[in-house]
Amino acid sequence: MFRFSKINRIILTMIYADFIFVIGGGLISPIIAVFITEQVTGGSVAVAGFAVTVFWVVKSAVQIPVSLYADKRKGDRDDYGFILVGYAITTLISFLYFLFVREAWHVYLLEAINGVAYGMLTPCWLAVFTKNIDRQKENTEWMMHSNAVGLGFAAAAAIGGVLAERFGFRVIFLVVGVMKVISTATLFTMRREFINGGDGRDGDGIIEIQRQKEAIQR
Repeated sequence: MFRFSKINRIILTMIYADFIFVIGGGLISPIIAVFITEQVTGGSVAVAGFAVTVFWVVKSAVQIPVSLYADKRKGDRDDYGFILVGYAITTLISFLYFLFVREAWHVYLLEAINGVAYGMLTPCWLAVFTKNIDRQKENTEWMMHSNAVGLGFAAAAAIGGVLAERFGFRVIFLVVGVMKVISTATLFTMRREFINGGDGRDGDGIIEIQRQKEAIQR
């Protein structure tokens, strides 16, 4: 029987937040192409494909300067700020899909903005998670995150398809937005560790650092 020892609060909070976030995204991701082809004026499979291209090109471009800037700043306060802003923007995108998207260019515009959001949050999220991961629990904690994301997406994909058939795509976007609001709020509970301490480590992390220093001194 597997037994997991204590996981620090920052890691658990990030896993919970990403789990909720992925459930939200998973509700719509597998069926977004159907929405574009059926509900968007001028929409087609090609438009859906180009929208994905726009997202990934913008994301890849944005995360270069974000990563370089964050690496030059001491501590994790800036990383945490980028994560929160990125989560907030992509949350807004979900509500804009619900309220705004009617034509193909709307999709391109929102996916470009979404790419900016993910370009901000992705490298910084990975950096903060890596820096705060518990010593000798690296595999376990990355596994926990991977399983949370994978299982959350699997469940959400099935549920999203059923909800879209029963209630329509617009309702799904609204639900996705609400889920992402909850996810962002979950991350916001870590603000004291980053705003006050600046390095993102909680009490367990500080104790571990102190132990390492004492071991070196001996």
